[in-house]
Amino acid sequence: MTEPKKKSRKGLRVVAVVGVLGIAGFVLLQTTASGSPNASPTPKPSATTPSTTPKPQPPDATQPTTPGEAKDDKTIDRLPYPGDPEAEAAYVADEDRRLVEVRTVDSLARWSKTSLNSPYRIATGSAYTLVLTPRREVYTIKDLLGLAPQTFIRQPDGGYLLSEHVVIQNGATLNLASSGGLTLRLASDDKGFVSIVNYGGVLNVQGVNGRPVRISSWNRDTDGPDTLTNDGRAYIRSLGGQVRFRYAELSDLGFWSGRTGGLSLTGTDRPNSGSLDKLGETMRVGKRAAKEREANKDAGKNKTTSTTDKLNGAGKNSLSQVLPAGKLPLPEVDIADPEYSYVSALIQNTTIKRNAFGLFAASANGLDIRDSHFDDSLVDGIVMHRYVTNAVIDSSTADGNAGDGFVLSRATTGIVLSEIEASRNHRNGLTMSGLPLADGPSATGSSLGSYGNNTVSNSKLIDNARYGVEVIGGTNIGVNANDLQGNDMGVVVRGGAEDVSVVGNRVTEPIRQGIAIRDGVTKSVVTGNIISGGNTSVYLRDSAATVQRNTMSDADSHAISLVGSVSETKVTENTISGRGPSAIDTKRAADVNMHRWKNDEDNWHDTTPFVVTLKRFLQPLTAMWIFLAALLIFTAARGSRRIRQVVHPYADKRPVTDGRTMPAGAVPVPGDNNNHLGAR
Repeated sequence: MTEPKKKSRKGLRVVAVVGVLGIAGFVLLQTTASGSPNASPTPKPSATTPSTTPKPQPPDATQPTTPGEAKDDKTIDRLPYPGDPEAEAAYVADEDRRLVEVRTVDSLARWSKTSLNSPYRIATGSAYTLVLTPRREVYTIKDLLGLAPQTFIRQPDGGYLLSEHVVIQNGATLNLASSGGLTLRLASDDKGFVSIVNYGGVLNVQGVNGRPVRISSWNRDTDGPDTLTNDGRAYIRSLGGQVRFRYAELSDLGFWSGRTGGLSLTGTDRPNSGSLDKLGETMRVGKRAAKEREANKDAGKNKTTSTTDKLNGAGKNSLSQVLPAGKLPLPEVDIADPEYSYVSALIQNTTIKRNAFGLFAASANGLDIRDSHFDDSLVDGIVMHRYVTNAVIDSSTADGNAGDGFVLSRATTGIVLSEIEASRNHRNGLTMSGLPLADGPSATGSSLGSYGNNTVSNSKLIDNARYGVEVIGGTNIGVNANDLQGNDMGVVVRGGAEDVSVVGNRVTEPIRQGIAIRDGVTKSVVTGNIISGGNTSVYLRDSAATVQRNTMSDADSHAISLVGSVSETKVTENTISGRGPSAIDTKRAADVNMHRWKNDEDNWHDTTPFVVTLKRFLQPLTAMWIFLAALLIFTAARGSRRIRQVVHPYADKRPVTDGRTMPAGAVPVPGDNNNHLGAR
């Protein structure tokens, strides 16, 4: 081999060695100086934190994120309320005072033994209130025409205009029905508004298919519905008693609060006022009581009596005389017949639209809502607020509401939602809260226990601005066999909920996460779901759940993402396809346990850039081993080349010939041919 060739090969070897050393050194410097984001599943503790255990980050604040997980709780609230909050709150307080006044007049009439057996009218504020007293016969449209000829007027188109409040007492029934359909307009304008309040009686609104009962607010100036709430608006409310709506249409009712929100079903914790009559008779005031006291004085009945005699004396003493400093007898409360403790209702084939609240219920037992629609409300569609039990909502819709479609607030239990549809609501399609009413000692002494036993199944939750279904706290919650399409997230379970089953749902094209289980959820199951699209199919953070036998496809970030403390979470037997940095992301999980996890990830396409993959692979220790391996291979290759170039040590001593003789003619002479041989 010539000397130039040897020098060129030696130069190539030097260049190769320098290149390998340079690459290894560069990677080593990069990984040690900036740190790889995937170097360890445990976040590096800060210099001020002595503990080696990573501290959970506040939710939605500084939690490390990937695309699609920037803010788990998006700032999406209901649309701004269009009215005047300060003025409307004052109107709500006025309505409460008016109802208290009506009830007080009724109670004082009974205590003073004044006969109020027939309907009567009282002046309450700027409007009158017609009180329908108990009787066996039901009150009808014909009765209202006779009882209120100036305030219940038939209009030229056949409808009726009501311009005073109506109160239905316990024992009375108001039947708003007509075989040919009925249109009832409740006066509501700058002159004032009216209401229909069922105070423990029965309100029956009955239409027929194709000819419903239509009830709406009515602006007498514009001869149309009242679309403004800033000066109050007509509403319907039931405090206890029973309500039945069949084939009815309610529109443009209510303002500001739930109890004045449009159609309101509220119970009350007041005791049966009738049980106070015995005590009330001993506390009577007024002209009759004064006359009795004068008669007693004239008759000389001035003997001293005991406190018990005073209380049992059928009203012989004034209120100030029957309040001694000693022990007082307590009023009896008839628990078996609580007139106003709960309200029950049947709402069927009814459409409610453009109310403040579509339907507001509190302290209700046995609600049955079927085949009804609650659309375009200024706040929420259906709200189950407090102490609503044993309710069924079936085949009903909530569309285009400014807040949530359906709301199960705290202290609601035993609610079954089936085949409902919530679409295009500006917040959640359905919100289910099972949080306790208090987290410690409180003014009302509320229980610290959670609520639950609520389910939603076979329903559609489509294109809501926030979540399809949100579960906040509670226990024994079911979200089963629902179709969730196009929401920001499909199903979100959070707030320490326990024993939640998310089973058999189809989640299609969420904007971010398909199913999210986060922030203290325990003993929950996510199984049998089909999730397609979105950034992340299933997201788990600081929770324990079994994610099993789900089908996840077309996610563009991760199929499953685990964050924080998830040691009791199990992810197995899932079928995963899609494309993104990784199928199952565990790099932000502090204590993930992947033992015996078996998932089908064959159809997942890793889209991690080559540089990121190289940095992920070339950790400092890995880079050192690669350098040593390259050095070993280089040394071995160089040694093999030297072996191939070895020559015999005595090659220069080899004889010129091997000693064999050859014929003279066999040895050609260079430059001669046969003709010249003879001459030579």
